[in-house]
Amino acid sequence: MARARKTVLITGATDGIGRALAEIYRARDERLVLVGRRPLDSLEGVLYTEETYCKADLSKQDCADQVCSFLSSREIESLDLAIHNAATGYYGSVADQPGSVIREVVAVNLLAPLRLTHALVPHVKNTGGKHVLIGSIAHAFPCPEFAVYAATKEALDVFGRNLRVEGDVNVQVIHPGATQTGIHRKSGRRDGNTGAFPPAERVARRIARVIDGRRSVATIGLRNRWLRLCGRYCDGVIEALMRWRAK
Repeated sequence: MARARKTVLITGATDGIGRALAEIYRARDERLVLVGRRPLDSLEGVLYTEETYCKADLSKQDCADQVCSFLSSREIESLDLAIHNAATGYYGSVADQPGSVIREVVAVNLLAPLRLTHALVPHVKNTGGKHVLIGSIAHAFPCPEFAVYAATKEALDVFGRNLRVEGDVNVQVIHPGATQTGIHRKSGRRDGNTGAFPPAERVARRIARVIDGRRSVATIGLRNRWLRLCGRYCDGVIEALMRWRAK
């Protein structure tokens, strides 16, 4: 008996972890709905076609309407997975950040997953599928110069926790650590050895394995699990050490 194809929606699917996840699910022969803000004709590769690619700006209030309109136009009524992966950031103190940038980070990282989760509940319920919120270990400890980014990831974790308690939405929260993606360059961070971070493809493979499982919350990588644990239960010590390092 042939396996039924799953329909998998991925936001932030044109770069980094999102693109790597898209490659994984394409190799599994799943039906893809790939969401990004770039024009279709600027994207390379067989992943992105008029049937698979939904151009939507997740920083806008009507982003969920754009995605739902795409699904309707393709007669897609059910989703097995809605992977909320899109994220952006800004490197610098909160005082130095333009208000427009703060609003964009909050809109993409937090408001878009909220809006899309709400709008896509019927699509996911049709299959008994689940929403996957891609968080970050940055939510668990101080991240000076990335404060707004970290705050949105903490809020996303809380959102997922409350959805699980409500019980109306099947949701999984996955926290990767620092990864080789374009977010560091786009955020304005120029220092640091990002080459030491694991590649997006490796992190995406681990995320896909977690999605296949049953854990409601997962952190990718042993080192990141220890960091998250320390951030949660040794917060006073961590904050003191980071203030000392900043001097």
